[in-house]
Amino acid sequence: MMFPNGWVIAFLFVFLKQAECQGAFNFPDDPQPTPADSSDTLPGLEGRQAATTLPTFPTLPGTPAPPAATTVPPTTAVAAVVTPAGQTCICVPTGSCNTTGTGSPGGEGLIDIRIVTNVSPTNPPVTVPTTPPITSCGAGLSLCCRSGPYQCGVRYPPVAGSPVPAPGQAPYGSYPWQAVLLATGDVYLGSGVLLNNLNVLTVAHRAAQYVNAPATLRVRMGEWNSGSATEPIPAQEFIVSRVIIHPNYNAANLKNDVAILRLSTPVPLGNNPAIATGCLPATSFVGSRCFVSGWGRNDFVNGTFQTIQKQVDVPILQPAQCQSQLAATRLGPSFVFDPVSFICAGSEAGKDACTGDGGSPLMCSIGDRWFIAGLVAWGIGCGTINIPGVYVNVASFVPWIQTTVAS
Repeated sequence: MMFPNGWVIAFLFVFLKQAECQGAFNFPDDPQPTPADSSDTLPGLEGRQAATTLPTFPTLPGTPAPPAATTVPPTTAVAAVVTPAGQTCICVPTGSCNTTGTGSPGGEGLIDIRIVTNVSPTNPPVTVPTTPPITSCGAGLSLCCRSGPYQCGVRYPPVAGSPVPAPGQAPYGSYPWQAVLLATGDVYLGSGVLLNNLNVLTVAHRAAQYVNAPATLRVRMGEWNSGSATEPIPAQEFIVSRVIIHPNYNAANLKNDVAILRLSTPVPLGNNPAIATGCLPATSFVGSRCFVSGWGRNDFVNGTFQTIQKQVDVPILQPAQCQSQLAATRLGPSFVFDPVSFICAGSEAGKDACTGDGGSPLMCSIGDRWFIAGLVAWGIGCGTINIPGVYVNVASFVPWIQTTVAS
């Protein structure tokens, strides 16, 4: 992720926003982008691929607790609250729970995404402790439970004891639908979005090579901090049983760059505020400021991967603006922006998704519901003014996504 602070590298060559190490795992030192392999190169353009080995984490049961609390000092862990009826709820500061068990909309401010977090490759894997359930909340806290039917794109309010984020960091549990994709050996591939309890949406250029070996992929949900043993809720992992690539995916120009990962076991939903589903868009968000989150590099040339999930707000531009700004780069005047396959966002100095953010969601809110407008696809450098990042136009693929998920 790029952050609006410090100098910006105006390094003008196209890269694919590929996978790398991200949330809830340790990051090895990896200061320089490596050359792309042939499968990641657009004609006349340069892409890149990154593969990073991560420590193995066990599959752990989830125990609720979400976004960051700034009014209650953080504790070592946050327990779930199990009511006499067996319903799992959370403790929140009194007055902060509403009838849907969700938080208020927004909450993310401008972010300084030029934050470097170096983690030594010698750091051992972190074991996340579980916390036994409790049956009541402490002084100044109230029980908060979801009511009504399960809905996509909603979040719990801040939970007592959640970590307080630093500038540029996403509050814990802010994007509970964001998935981390891992290959054999805990190699981080990128991100995706949980659509329902069995299906994850991601970019085809990260998943296509696993069509014939889906079980070598895992999806990790509930990730936030790759180096912490005190996150409120342990992350959970799920094995992929099938990789479904859009039939018109073009690896050369990344058109129709969408894929569905079918999970072998369902993700439990409704009782874990660190895991939720994102909503597919039903309207255009052009002109809106939306958020992209991830664990990618904070600089294109010398950047490091981020231990804690970052977020940045970016404007979604009109297609004509995408065309004019991208054609003014080394892509040249012959470049034609495809508004069916892509949207673009950003174009602001130091604020962008970057290498390692591939498949990360571009999220827009309507009230307290969050919709997936895009997925990080490719760009030219990172965070350069007047050069937007390019995202999959999710709205164009909603019919295919819905049909595939239902099959």
